[in-house]
Amino acid sequence: MSYQSMWFRSAASQLQLLEQSLSFESVRAIVSDRLPILVKEMESKGLDLEDPTYWWELLFIDGAIKIENVQGKQQRVAINLTNNWRMAVKTLAVIESRKFQMIRTDLGVDQHWIIFTDTKHPHSNDDWMDVLYGQIDTKPSKSGCALIEM
Repeated sequence: MSYQSMWFRSAASQLQLLEQSLSFESVRAIVSDRLPILVKEMESKGLDLEDPTYWWELLFIDGAIKIENVQGKQQRVAINLTNNWRMAVKTLAVIESRKFQMIRTDLGVDQHWIIFTDTKHPHSNDDWMDVLYGQIDTKPSKSGCALIEM
């Protein structure tokens, strides 16, 4: 887990947005069903399949939040953080795929955001609030995915 991921999770927790109800067991079951080839690759690499980190990385999720939009509707949003623009664009293409849309539906995730951000310094809670609430009040794309520059 990167520093920015830890900083984000800490800020989201302080802002009372961090979603904790996505269980490792449900993620593992859904990924095993929807992405069996990637699970076999994990096995062949000798990765610890009991370590939730690998499963979340497969889904490009560093954390999840539950956030209310201006209409008062709660949304569950998966967040991926990166400091590499090329990787952000490639990841967006992957998570917009039909397979990943099905996984999000299975997990009850409404949107998936990739946040392109500096990984050298933490952002303030005010910065996170501006970005997260600004994005949740923006009409989502058809896929429910977005690339946000912070």
